[in-house]
Amino acid sequence: MADYELPLVKSSFTTIVVWVKRLLVLALFVVLLVFFVNFTLSNTEQISLEMGGLMMPAVSSSTLVMVPFVLGGFAGLLVSLMLVIRLRLANASLRRKLARRDAELQKLRSSALKGFTDA
Repeated sequence: MADYELPLVKSSFTTIVVWVKRLLVLALFVVLLVFFVNFTLSNTEQISLEMGGLMMPAVSSSTLVMVPFVLGGFAGLLVSLMLVIRLRLANASLRRKLARRDAELQKLRSSALKGFTDA
């Protein structure tokens, strides 16, 4: 490969940062879980909605809030996953293109050096 690539060495600081990030994400998940359980238990009143002339069955108010919130979170994850996959594919394509260019450049350099030694 080329000489301009960064080494793939992880320092202990990087490892610590990764673990701190994981712990913060886990703590955020636990706090949100406690919040959602508390919200669900404290909002148990039944609500029935009429939408477009159709009467919906009675559901708890917490369900009407939590279901769209969770579905929106999953939709956001799905959209971001598609973007990440697209960017990774583009990155792999650019790496292959760079490797071809590096090989061509190396070939040109070696052929130019052969021209100097023959003269």
